[in-house]
Amino acid sequence: MKNISEVLIHFDHTQTRRSKQYLTRFFNQKNYCLEQTLEVQNTLKLFLDNFSLLQNYKINDQTVSSIHQFSEEIESRNYTHLTNFTYREFYKETNFNISLFIEFFYRLGLLLRNLNLTNTSAEYAREIEKMILFINSLSVNEYYSKELQFKHRKAFLIKIESEKENGNLTSFWDFFYRFDMYCGMAKGIRKFDLVFPHFNSDNIFTINEFYHLNLTDSVKNSININGNNTVVFTGANMSGKSTAMKSISIVVLLAHLGLAVPAEYCNIPFYDRIFLFFSVDDNLEKGYSYFAQEIINLKEVLLELKSKNCFAVFDEIFKGTNINDAAQITINTVEGLSRYKNSMFILSTHLNLIEKDLAKNENILVLNLESFVKDEQLLFTYKLKEGWSKIEIGKILFDKYGLNALLKEG
Repeated sequence: MKNISEVLIHFDHTQTRRSKQYLTRFFNQKNYCLEQTLEVQNTLKLFLDNFSLLQNYKINDQTVSSIHQFSEEIESRNYTHLTNFTYREFYKETNFNISLFIEFFYRLGLLLRNLNLTNTSAEYAREIEKMILFINSLSVNEYYSKELQFKHRKAFLIKIESEKENGNLTSFWDFFYRFDMYCGMAKGIRKFDLVFPHFNSDNIFTINEFYHLNLTDSVKNSININGNNTVVFTGANMSGKSTAMKSISIVVLLAHLGLAVPAEYCNIPFYDRIFLFFSVDDNLEKGYSYFAQEIINLKEVLLELKSKNCFAVFDEIFKGTNINDAAQITINTVEGLSRYKNSMFILSTHLNLIEKDLAKNENILVLNLESFVKDEQLLFTYKLKEGWSKIEIGKILFDKYGLNALLKEG
């Protein structure tokens, strides 16, 4: 998908702008590592295990931004008894920010100490424990809800300044924005009641009862591929091809990010790269036509296949050129891609004339979204079926809207 935001939006329950930036970078990663993916899975399971605690943790973006800025700009040497008289606004603002800082870190520390870390990964548990120690070292538990004297505030500022200089504050803010990002993703998982996927090394691709997150009454489908590595979707426009392909792609993408997926069960191979080409545009800035951009996209995939296992989706491949060109290069493309046994390719096409050529290849699975005519009405079930779609929707719609009759009148 060119615009990843249509997936990201379902997991964007972040409470700060910087957390959202972290989430956007997270969703736009291009290379995947199984160890890292499983680490994210375990981390999100921690957040789900503690969901009742985390869902009530509220923060204000403006407040967090002010505290962050305060911690970055602090200069304790400017905070003196004298400034209480000469720069009263600065003095008052500093005192106010100290109170905000203490309140924020105290509440976060309390939350972290109450988390149940029993079932989480050792790595993230250590990270949380490290942050608890850091927060404790700031004396916020000692100072919380107390009227501080000047000497205490001065000592507090010196401590914060020291933590800034040794890099601990930078590490903390990175932890905090990722923490908020994980909270947001966990809320999305809980909202849609998603399930965590499994990965296998047997090149078995199974997703049961998958659906599209954007559709409230989405028709669920299942796909089980064993022995094939190239899937060709055929069928009429409006039959649901693109939706089904997007639904599968979203499952694969979320699985590799480490998130739970919209399906009842998912067990798929792990891929190093994911390519999703659903809307290819002319690149006017670089002077590329639609078809040239399709060629560039395919070349990018082929170059990566030299060293990586890939999952790639091409919706209506080569529709940017004439039918004769498109037919031959689609055959060549599908046959060439099918040789990469450890990768998976999903394509859609309207080129019925290539059916016999593709039928010879055992690595290719042909699917269609069921559609049929009943009482002169075109009907769609949106259910996946094996085999090539035979229905010719163009002729049906031409007649349905009376175009043949209108043309004859002329």
